[in-house]
Amino acid sequence: MGRTKVAKTLNWSKQSQEDIAAILDFYDVRNGDSGYSDQLLRKFQERMNDVIANPYLGERWKKSVFRFVVAKPFQLFYRVTKTEIIVAAVWDSRRNPKTLKLTR
Repeated sequence: MGRTKVAKTLNWSKQSQEDIAAILDFYDVRNGDSGYSDQLLRKFQERMNDVIANPYLGERWKKSVFRFVVAKPFQLFYRVTKTEIIVAAVWDSRRNPKTLKLTR
């Protein structure tokens, strides 16, 4: 008999929620409507659905507990525990990565 695969719960950290809010607000103001922001939010959700299906899909970030997947031009940083996937940050990959601070 094979093992039963248990789906992990997806949780967005406070930091990741703040990141997304800032990103969406920026594009809402810049574009004068929420069309592009809505597309980005769907893209983020789709990428994390991919991660739920395969938690180790993302590339490991600098030998840390964090992994990331790309939703161009953004990176979604997350970590995997026994029961959940925690999105730690949403990062614009055009920014200097030395300023990225990931907390557990």
